[in-house]
Amino acid sequence: MFIFVFVSYVANIRFFLDISITRLYEKNMNLYDSRLFCLFFSIKYTNFAIESYIYAIMDDNKNIKYFSIDSVDLQKMAGEESHVFNNDDISIILNGRPTDKTFFREGEVYQLPEPRLLLFLNGEADVHLDLEQYHLEQGMVILTTPDVILEFEHIGQDVEVCGIAMKEAVQVTERIVTNVSAKDFELLLRMIYLLWDVATLLPYRQETVLQMVRAMVADVQYIKQASECSVDKKAVSRHQELFQQFKTLVSRHCEQERNIPYYAGQLHITPHHLSAVISRASGHSAMYWINRAIVLRAKVLLRTSSLLTYEIAERLHFANPPAFNNFFKRETGLTPKDYREKKKEESVR
Repeated sequence: MFIFVFVSYVANIRFFLDISITRLYEKNMNLYDSRLFCLFFSIKYTNFAIESYIYAIMDDNKNIKYFSIDSVDLQKMAGEESHVFNNDDISIILNGRPTDKTFFREGEVYQLPEPRLLLFLNGEADVHLDLEQYHLEQGMVILTTPDVILEFEHIGQDVEVCGIAMKEAVQVTERIVTNVSAKDFELLLRMIYLLWDVATLLPYRQETVLQMVRAMVADVQYIKQASECSVDKKAVSRHQELFQQFKTLVSRHCEQERNIPYYAGQLHITPHHLSAVISRASGHSAMYWINRAIVLRAKVLLRTSSLLTYEIAERLHFANPPAFNNFFKRETGLTPKDYREKKKEESVR
């Protein structure tokens, strides 16, 4: 309660300070006058200090809004012709066609709290899961960890999936996106249909259902491990391990650190070796992933907060607002202002 009252009080102070800054600009006062110069920068940096303290209290929950299975109309999201089952343990969707733009829009960023297992039955889509880009098509299996950040670049109109969203009773610790053989895909599909049959029995057989879901997760993990090339397996595994560690560090520190030597030091390897490993493991440079993380963070702030552009630039530790504008436009093709206005227009359609 104290935090809520304090944040509300500080928000009023921040509003007053923002108005004060705006008035200084509007009156076109001579900021070279020493008294006005001191006043302007006192307001600017007091505002930033207060805001930083609010973020320390509220952490990141303010900036990323979860898109939970329990918060949406599953039948509408999956399509009227699909079959949907939902309870406190799992959600099952058979023959889902998630083309309703009310739920998923191209270019939007979502954070999904529940781990999910999806079988791609038809169509294609281009997505980013956390910082990694994937092209999804028929015959692919997707297993996501909790709180994955999802961004759609493209969703085909003929996309069709079967899937499971798992609640707290089932743990998933590894993200897997892979092509599987027709035989393995058919087996997983039959397992989902069998799971549906068991889950819809009355009385509800909770432990049986949960064990079946865990078995499906284990089978996907086995398929992925079995498909790994046995030649240079240790080297490949080490490269992938370093790549995952690098992405974790980037997600954690990208607001403050944007240079390869820093991450190389954290991983106890040379910058040259880190660059070579990331390129081999992902097909992209280390700077590609660092820039991707910054763009993703900036998009979330632009879409989910009322921060001004210069405030976002400060939070992301850019030297000045023009540097942030140039970076964002180079990476996305839009200025931060244009991106924010575009998303507002799309949200009211």
